[in-house]
Amino acid sequence: MKKIKWTIVWGIFITLAFFFLLLIRLEFIQKKTEPAADMQISKSQQPQDTWMNIYQNNKKIGFIHRTFTDSGKKFHFNETVIMQINTMGVSQELNILTEGDLNPDMTLSSFNFNLNSGIFRFNANGYVIKNKLILFTGSPGAQGKSEIPLKDIPHISGNIYETAFHSDLEKDSTRSFSIFDPSTLSIRAIKVIRNADEIITIMGKRVLTKKYCADFMGVQNCAWLNKEGDVVKESGIMGISMEKVSRQKALEGIADEASIDFTQISSVPSNMEIAEPEKLREIKIKVSGISNALHLSGDRQSFHNNILTITRENLTQSSTSNNNITRETAVFLKPSALIQSNDPQMRKQMEKITRPTDSTWQKANKIVNWVYRNIEKKPTLSVPNALEVLKNKSGDCNEHSVLTVALLRAAGIPAQTEAGLVYLRGRFYYHEWCIIYLGKWITADAVFNQFPADVTHIRLVRGDSDEQLNLIGAIGKIKLEVLEQIK
Repeated sequence: MKKIKWTIVWGIFITLAFFFLLLIRLEFIQKKTEPAADMQISKSQQPQDTWMNIYQNNKKIGFIHRTFTDSGKKFHFNETVIMQINTMGVSQELNILTEGDLNPDMTLSSFNFNLNSGIFRFNANGYVIKNKLILFTGSPGAQGKSEIPLKDIPHISGNIYETAFHSDLEKDSTRSFSIFDPSTLSIRAIKVIRNADEIITIMGKRVLTKKYCADFMGVQNCAWLNKEGDVVKESGIMGISMEKVSRQKALEGIADEASIDFTQISSVPSNMEIAEPEKLREIKIKVSGISNALHLSGDRQSFHNNILTITRENLTQSSTSNNNITRETAVFLKPSALIQSNDPQMRKQMEKITRPTDSTWQKANKIVNWVYRNIEKKPTLSVPNALEVLKNKSGDCNEHSVLTVALLRAAGIPAQTEAGLVYLRGRFYYHEWCIIYLGKWITADAVFNQFPADVTHIRLVRGDSDEQLNLIGAIGKIKLEVLEQIK
């Protein structure tokens, strides 16, 4: 495998959007989605034990093993995913375990989600009680508790297609389901359409299947189910597909060089070279292929008639005092499940970095610089967790941004994460950075030690992981044409 030179600091960041796409993509395999009111679940269902290989462009990059058992009162599911993922020329093994119990109508009762990727681990577990989903999230041994109010009980990683199958969805008809994503702690809707039946070859046999396609935020994935309602094949974007195999075939090795670099294939080519991005005062870019869910206008960005203008902020004209913090901006001082700004360890580190006599601008500048100098730039497949990053001192752009935001909030400075695209060597790559409130919102990138960030940072979304799911619909569709560079 071709390795990159890690001494080149700004070659180090991973496609954040792909990570969320990956988790959603895996969940497409098995979403336990909300069945229709008239749906009847058979109590005589036999225990299912299914193995599937995961391919990218017909090369194996992993496998899935799942079981589904009817205990009489509840359903129990267990899914193990092992994948070899290539990002920025580095291959990493990703292990995901999801298990839990479902109610008789297949709605969520309880779950446990574990993700392991090298030194980074993430766990989310919880249960539904009345109209609330009680969550415990973070790394093992350092979890925070939170609650999500529910209008309806959602479903977790499981059988979206099996549910559609058992709800007797008619051909050419569509139904919406509600799903909970443990990696982003969000509840979203997904639409499933029943297509025409097809005969396909699975494990050397021709099988008559029912075909269903799911639309999640503009991204489509399709599955083929046999007469028993088991998924035997799936296909999705970026050349990813899955197919039912024997246990022996699933456990066969994965070639280290099998997968294409996801960071590269999800990037967007530039029509011209941008020689010195950090010296630009303004840039104009024609943007196409986007959805209304993206946050292209506001603050330093202006979007009109498909032309995006990004103007570098002038710190000398911005306030360096937070005396004018409004109720709206004060929200971004609060800790969250994965941005633990009120944790004693986070506050202790913030006090080591800054001085009480520092101005707000000085504190922010010191924090951005400290994260840049002390966090190793390393591609990481995990759910970004500020405390975990503080402990391990490594990670990609996601880890840099959540730790920066956590330290800023601990210092009493409102901060958020932003995600979108940034220019590097002829292409725009998916990237994450942060935005800091200093009387107005100012961008900052701890990966590049930029404060403010250069104008090739194209914000597509702002906010935590729930908002960043909106990136999924842009991958593979967005097109950029640089029109003007102004120094």
